[in-house]
Amino acid sequence: MSRTRLRWIGGRRGVLVGLLLVVVLGVVGVMALGGRPPIIDYGSSTSESAPPPSALNGGGVAARDAAAAPAPAQADPGSVPIGGVTRSLVRTAQLSVDADDPVAATRRVRAAVAGAAGTVSQESSTDSGAQLTIRVPADRLDQLIDSIAGLGHVTHRTAQVVDATEDVVDLGARVASQRASVDRVRALLSEARSIGDVVAIESELTRREADLDSLTGRLNALKDQVALSTLTVDVERAPVTTSESPQPTGFTAGLAAGWDGLKTAAVVAGAVVGFLLPFLPVLAVVLGLVWVGRRVARARRTPQPAGGAERPGA
Repeated sequence: MSRTRLRWIGGRRGVLVGLLLVVVLGVVGVMALGGRPPIIDYGSSTSESAPPPSALNGGGVAARDAAAAPAPAQADPGSVPIGGVTRSLVRTAQLSVDADDPVAATRRVRAAVAGAAGTVSQESSTDSGAQLTIRVPADRLDQLIDSIAGLGHVTHRTAQVVDATEDVVDLGARVASQRASVDRVRALLSEARSIGDVVAIESELTRREADLDSLTGRLNALKDQVALSTLTVDVERAPVTTSESPQPTGFTAGLAAGWDGLKTAAVVAGAVVGFLLPFLPVLAVVLGLVWVGRRVARARRTPQPAGGAERPGA
């Protein structure tokens, strides 16, 4: 009985030791698999579980893209806090000013733009005025408008504000996500083992880098519109106004009117004489021909003396 009991106890201990060994080996295996990802050799022809290179354009890379969280968008220099939320506002304005000296006023506009840390992106000038397109920091737009308005008489003034907050946030998130995607594809490229994998991954990397450049360009252009406002200024020559002097009345007014009438009559008479003077020689020739013709006609109508009559003194 004692031997049988000892054998039973020994067998039980062996089972417990075996189970304990299996548990320890399982824990070690799980820890090893969890701490180190499996390495797939795409170049091995005997690996049946390795995905084809075409899967890089689909499930493998897409799964890594879905696991990436986009970085939060940074605030723009031209953003304005409204109601506790930073809004990205695109501001534009137009201003028309009449000045006595448009050239000098245009020089003062350029000086005011330089003082506001802005730039003149386009200018068209003539002797009678100028048109300038100005880019100025958004927080100095109102100050610059007031400075230019003081150079003359303001005839036209408008302003527009467009809220671009959603576009900035959306583009910022898309750029961050696309940049993370490009980084992951580059990591895959460093792990490629065959020429086919390298070609497939480089093609995908080129496409994603092109998308990233496009999104980055759109985001930078929108941030530039938010940070720098656009102001269009028209400078024109002010119309000349003549002050009317009071008209005289009474005797002085009558004398002045008579004198003006006499001068007008003299001017008219002189004009008539000057108009007729070139015709006087022609008129004299015509009158001379008429006088000669009348003498000849009168001589022909005078009766001749009779033929049989004797001449006096015969």
